[in-house]
Amino acid sequence: MRIGVAYEPCPNAFYRAIEPVKAMERRGHEVVWPDQEGRVDLRRLVGCDVMHVYRRAAGDTRQALSALVRAGTAFTYDNDDDYTVFPKESPDYKRFGGLTGQRIFAETVRVARLARAFTTTNEVLAEKYRGAGVERVEVIGNYLAPDAMRPRHRHDGVVIGWVAAADHWADVARIEIADALRQLLAKHASVRVECIGVNLNLPERYRHDFATFQELPLRIGGFDIGIAPLADIPFNRARSDIKLKEYAAAGVPWLASPVGPYLGLGEAQGGWLVPDDGWFEALNRLVTHRWKRRRPGGKAKAWAKSQTIDAVADRWERLFTEAPT
Repeated sequence: MRIGVAYEPCPNAFYRAIEPVKAMERRGHEVVWPDQEGRVDLRRLVGCDVMHVYRRAAGDTRQALSALVRAGTAFTYDNDDDYTVFPKESPDYKRFGGLTGQRIFAETVRVARLARAFTTTNEVLAEKYRGAGVERVEVIGNYLAPDAMRPRHRHDGVVIGWVAAADHWADVARIEIADALRQLLAKHASVRVECIGVNLNLPERYRHDFATFQELPLRIGGFDIGIAPLADIPFNRARSDIKLKEYAAAGVPWLASPVGPYLGLGEAQGGWLVPDDGWFEALNRLVTHRWKRRRPGGKAKAWAKSQTIDAVADRWERLFTEAPT
């Protein structure tokens, strides 16, 4: 079949649009790709059996999709964030939170109602869209790219890493992760900390910067421990577990909060869940005992091998195949 795809250009588009459609290409389907901004020339979509759209929902998108539907092209729609509860601590709050977040949600609902099927990452968001009148909702989680290079880097000492976008300031405000890391740096001269995104302003042996989505596997490969602290707030309950999968794919043992997507994960997946007041103790244990990192790292990598997009390609293919009928 011929599948068109359009998406909002952001890292999550790789999980919600790009990799699912690449999986369809590997299965022999033809794909009409957008430009670098995620836009597609509607004239190129003539003859497509189905269109998959990630997050784009503004007025021009709705008009274009309505025209496609009238021309006989069905589409599926995906969204994976709940902006109605976007945390105020984020520097992006003015762009996505408050009344703006409510408006964005309403726009996505209007598009989801037009779609043959709406997809999202978890039941929290699924129920929200069902409650807003979206009839067909499918929950398909985030999965890894099967062909990403994930080399490990040999180095001295122990590197603790956190990949955390701007909305994770809400977690910094509620969980004393910065204090735990300061204590750890003071106690262990061998420890270094790297934060990609959020800046904890730690006093020593600390690196803060930003990385593109394509650079993340290489950077994670330099971690010895990956952390994923999450405050128990509504926005976090609608997240996915992909961060732990990305850590695990590089063989990095992880520590995470027992919140939302991480509930139910643990030693079998290469890590442990940590209460808000237990971060120093958990990190100190892993830093002090190398063997406690080695075995979980192996379990993490084994789990990640089962978590590539190919594990759910049948579900995406069925969704796209049934949409035109």
